Amino acid sequence: MQKAFFTLLLCSALGANAQTSTKWSLQQCIDYALEHNTSIQQNVLQGEILSNNVRQAQLSRIPSLNGSGSHVYNIGRTIDPFTNTFDNATIQSNSFSISSGVLLYGGSQINNTIKQNKIGSQVNEESTKVIRNQIALSLASTYLQIVQAEENLKVAESQKQITKSQLDRAAQLVASGSANKSTKLSLQAQLANDQVNIINAQNGIQIGYNTLMNLMQYPIDQALEIERVEVVSLPEYLGDNVADIYNLALSNLPEIKQAELQIAQSRVGEKVAGAGLQPTLSAFGNVNTVYSQSGKEVLTTNDIETFPIGFTESTLEPVLTARNVTVVNDKAFGNQLSDNLGQQVGLSLSVPIFNGYRSRTAVENAKVTSKINELNLENTKNQLRNDVTTAYTNLKAARSRYKAAKLSEEAQRLNFEFAQKRFEAGASNNVDLLTAKNQWSQAQTQLLNAKYEYVFRSLIINFYKGQELKL
Repeated sequence: MQKAFFTLLLCSALGANAQTSTKWSLQQCIDYALEHNTSIQQNVLQGEILSNNVRQAQLSRIPSLNGSGSHVYNIGRTIDPFTNTFDNATIQSNSFSISSGVLLYGGSQINNTIKQNKIGSQVNEESTKVIRNQIALSLASTYLQIVQAEENLKVAESQKQITKSQLDRAAQLVASGSANKSTKLSLQAQLANDQVNIINAQNGIQIGYNTLMNLMQYPIDQALEIERVEVVSLPEYLGDNVADIYNLALSNLPEIKQAELQIAQSRVGEKVAGAGLQPTLSAFGNVNTVYSQSGKEVLTTNDIETFPIGFTESTLEPVLTARNVTVVNDKAFGNQLSDNLGQQVGLSLSVPIFNGYRSRTAVENAKVTSKINELNLENTKNQLRNDVTTAYTNLKAARSRYKAAKLSEEAQRLNFEFAQKRFEAGASNNVDLLTAKNQWSQAQTQLLNAKYEYVFRSLIINFYKGQELKL
């Protein structure tokens, strides 16, 4: 259920109108709580991680590109890479390479990993909705408790005023000798008891605000006051049966969608694990070059030199030949890199034969996870059925209690008015009057409790149905 649904639903039930004041409406409380709740913030951040995982899985389709380089000191007896002979000199060398590879076939592992991560992101979204629903319901309950406590305070203050009026009249009667002093003392004790009831009601309001501020995660050093709303009408009795409400809840509540998505996610996970049993085909390419301090180059100059190649047979005179003079220099760094440049391309096929049954174990575990998630869905449905049944039963009981409490309050009010007239006429004592008054006060409190319980139970049923409640 969305935040907007709860806001409209509960504000409609409370008959709250938007006001441009510093007092907080139910909608403002819900908005603030959903914005500042740390559990929701954690889920949102977790959603960002899952989105990153989806993007990373998608990028796995494109080729990889990596570069590497090294600088090596060959010290002591080592093979000169250019002359392929042993040398005892210290030689410095470098190697550079750029390689690229791409998976051509891997048992659809990448595609299924993308699907799995996308479903995981959806699971997280449903989880966030579950938290939002829980916060909204808790706020609705606490908000109604404060409203109820404020009405209890009005009742207590009204009862105190009645007692005070009776005490003033009793004082006049005692002064005139028409009543004894015990009547006045009893009413003074009742007045003190009424003051205790006022304190208890005020304490109930404060406790409600403490709970509300905690749910909203509102700063403790700042004042908070809700709008003064009054429930003037009550919902009609819902004629839906439990099965209808349950079926609507199945299609509306994020808990069910979350459990269903977890099954889909685990089934895709089976395919991901199964890819470990299939061959993989990859294409790769590599460009590399090297440089060595021992690298030399032979240069032929224009200078001519002669040297003997033999002697004549008769005179033994030397036979000379000519050739260009050659010079051996250190080969330049750039020239070595270009001359030693090499390329490589190819295909790589990997066929799994035996890896300690790790892949098969992963497949079996993925199948077990799917079965666990299927059972989790059944457990979620069973819990929902129990919750709906309980909520429906509680609604019927709350409606019955409200009707009974309303009749009781009316009867106790009439009884008190009758007792008050008898007391004023001197036909009854103060004990009968105080008893009737306290019974009426208790009936008023019971009526308030029954009324707000009925309202809240109705909201829960409409929450399961996914429908707005207009009273």
